[in-house]
Amino acid sequence: MVYDLIIIGAGPAGLTAGIYGMRAKLNMACIEKENEGGKIAEAGAVENYPGFENIKGYELAQNFSNHAKKFGLNIIHDNIQNIDTTARPFKIMGDNETYKANAIILATGTKDKKLGLNEDEFVGKGVSYCATCDAFFYVGKEVIVVGKGTPAVMSALNLKDIVKKVILITEEPEIKAAEPIMLERLNNSENIELITNAKPLKIIGENKVEGLLISLNGDEKEIKSEGIFITMGHIPNSEYLKDSGIELTKRGFVKVDKNCKTNIEGIFACGDIAGGILQVSKAVGEGAVALASASRYLDKLDSK
Repeated sequence: MVYDLIIIGAGPAGLTAGIYGMRAKLNMACIEKENEGGKIAEAGAVENYPGFENIKGYELAQNFSNHAKKFGLNIIHDNIQNIDTTARPFKIMGDNETYKANAIILATGTKDKKLGLNEDEFVGKGVSYCATCDAFFYVGKEVIVVGKGTPAVMSALNLKDIVKKVILITEEPEIKAAEPIMLERLNNSENIELITNAKPLKIIGENKVEGLLISLNGDEKEIKSEGIFITMGHIPNSEYLKDSGIELTKRGFVKVDKNCKTNIEGIFACGDIAGGILQVSKAVGEGAVALASASRYLDKLDSK
């Protein structure tokens, strides 16, 4: 079977493209390796998406998914390994199957950036990348948030009403990259302690997290904690594009023009995978643009 269009990624950008594509009656599918709705599901409260003054991240993610399914979008769960762009139709190789499509929209978003220490030993044993997902396990306990900017502040704020105390550790001299409204809430939180100019050195513990060793003003110091939440930012989910011929930036994001076109005709990219500000509203807008561009490309194919 050859699809008109395959969307890779079922986050806000991919699902928006899916909604528009189904309304255009395209023969299409969306392939997602994890949960539908994207990383917005991990957000505590979303306050900057138009039309929703305050909505839980997982609720907004579910709304996106339900909306797309209402129009009949076929969401296939598979992990894409690579894409063959040398032949037409394009071939998309997954763990479970190989898919063929005349056009592709890349919307695979980003993943959490690691500290680069020994955190892999402690994932599920006190290390987490999602405060919203795992806060429940630390009710009444002291936890550490390591990170920078708005994501780190949001993680600390999401935890403060559940845990006993949050210690927010950042290498920055101050949390200046965060939104002003988030900084105001941080400063008004009595159970959040901020430690700046601190470089994480090693996670301490035997079979579970017991603390974090940091370098503070040239001295090593161990901060006791039963949980460490890492919010160092995000890197693009683009490993599967390594040998595809699709042009990437130095940081691994897909290069696109204003119409979400990549350097390969018939392949488009939108949302966080295309870089820029990592916001839901941007992803949704680009999803619509990518679908419009893909539709025009498919129309040209049909007219040949």
